Amino acid sequence: MADNEVDVSDTDIHGKVLQALKKHSHLADLQWAKDTSSVKVEEIGDGNLNEVFRVYPSEDPNNSVVLKHAPPYIKCLGKDFPLHEERGELEYNAQFKFHSIAPGSVPKPIFYDSSLRVMCMEDLRDYVIYRSSLISGHLDDDAALKLARDVAVIHRDTHVANIGEDAIKQLDKEFQNPEMMDLTERYIFTGPFSPDDPTNRCSPSLKARLDWVYGDQEVLRAAAEMKRVFLEKKEALVHGDLHTGSIMVKDKDAKVFDSEFSYVGPCAFDVGVLVANYIFNYYCHLLQPDDNDNRRVFAYRVVEICNKTVAEYFKHMTSVTGDKETYQADFMSELAGFAGCEIVRRLIGAAHVAEFDATPQAEVDALGAGVRLLKAHDRIHSIGTLMVIALMLA
Repeated sequence: MADNEVDVSDTDIHGKVLQALKKHSHLADLQWAKDTSSVKVEEIGDGNLNEVFRVYPSEDPNNSVVLKHAPPYIKCLGKDFPLHEERGELEYNAQFKFHSIAPGSVPKPIFYDSSLRVMCMEDLRDYVIYRSSLISGHLDDDAALKLARDVAVIHRDTHVANIGEDAIKQLDKEFQNPEMMDLTERYIFTGPFSPDDPTNRCSPSLKARLDWVYGDQEVLRAAAEMKRVFLEKKEALVHGDLHTGSIMVKDKDAKVFDSEFSYVGPCAFDVGVLVANYIFNYYCHLLQPDDNDNRRVFAYRVVEICNKTVAEYFKHMTSVTGDKETYQADFMSELAGFAGCEIVRRLIGAAHVAEFDATPQAEVDALGAGVRLLKAHDRIHSIGTLMVIALMLA
């Protein structure tokens, strides 16, 4: 056995984590891992796909890193639902690319071990999940704008208008991600809009409103159009799953993680998913049963942060095809359609909306917002119009 290995079985995931750590202990960030006898391994997170661990020397818990292992199946569903292990390598490559373009936009990537299917990254131990922060009523404008700026810079610097057709084709080859795209296609664009899909689930109050979706051909046509754009538009390298549960914040900082859905696609998909999750938070606070004025004030702050997010994004995402005004108008139409799909799928698809755990009465209003965005998406060309239509603002 080599000096940099530990004797573990393939079924001992903690052992795999330690083995990967020791193999890479020559790296500056991991000098303390040369001797793994005093290294602590803690499972953290509740991700649907992967196993995530915080690892640190017992004498210095603050000197920790995060290791992520991609099992050959969907973790939350079990071994009967296979999923390719190579997604971990693509996630690492995407994270490395994002970090090189916009340093600090993601946790610093440290290594990926292809034999053990383990990646290592910076531990954001003092950060909190953005969704949890928003639900609790905490929102820092600077962090939200930093997030918008980072996403814009990544889109700008990988955009076909900036790098050219040959380079975008090469980037597309590097980030071929068919299985994860299939998951997105099924759970965002197909299943929720198919009344007989067995993975769909919703509350009784929403069951009474399902005709808003299944009985409206305009909604179904719009969803089909957004699926086509998602699959066919090769515009830039996108995160592919930019909801508030894939973002961590601390004070004025924000970092994006869980990049395993990254692929070359439409820029509006990232921003549309983010705006949809802000809309969930708006209704979460607006319709709290305690009738608290502070919550209503916070809800309207969320509306304003949507306006600021898109303005900041356009300020920095300067790589456009055609004239700027037309590009941005078309972008907003796509953003509205993608936001509508994200809202519908989280309410009546397989996903869960944590924002409404305490405000189930908000679900019907949120579903209405998603339906309106889908029906009107091709007439929406600004974030102001989007918010008025989504939230029925005066």
